[in-house]
Amino acid sequence: MRDTSYKKNYKMANKGKVFEEEIIKSNEGYKNRGIALIQKISTPWQVKRQGKKIVSAFPIEKSTLDFKGTVKPGLSISFDCKESEDERGLPLKHIEQHQIEYIRNALIMGEISFILCYMKKYDNRYLIPGDIVIDYWDRWQSNKGKRGFNYIPIDSMKEVKSRNGIVLDYLEGLGEAI
Repeated sequence: MRDTSYKKNYKMANKGKVFEEEIIKSNEGYKNRGIALIQKISTPWQVKRQGKKIVSAFPIEKSTLDFKGTVKPGLSISFDCKESEDERGLPLKHIEQHQIEYIRNALIMGEISFILCYMKKYDNRYLIPGDIVIDYWDRWQSNKGKRGFNYIPIDSMKEVKSRNGIVLDYLEGLGEAI
């Protein structure tokens, strides 16, 4: 019998790839217009080889968030991209503890930090401000196991769309914060 577990792992590894490509194209648009300089943050990986063949790979350390950059002098932003198939909103289990810690510290330091979420069922993209992420996370942690506390509802998110030639103008979703 053939081992097909790699197909499942490949599918999980590429989950959200199309959404991430939209963000990368948006960042190129921001850069080309002189609006912002935002880059993808790479996670360092350890690769195990047998000769020339790669047999496994795993992260060396936990990453921060997916993207980081500057919108204007002295204004830093950081954000992570998430994808949800839950029609109610973004399940909090999709956010890692170290990401919450990063968002919390970034907000304290004056950085604008948030999550961009692609809601597959509706084919819509949303921005969730960091303070809202932290508020729902803290509520979830203090009510562990209770229904209704384990996701960020869509009505707490700001929809973002294409605008002025930017594939996904998520900076518009930040409003007066920038």
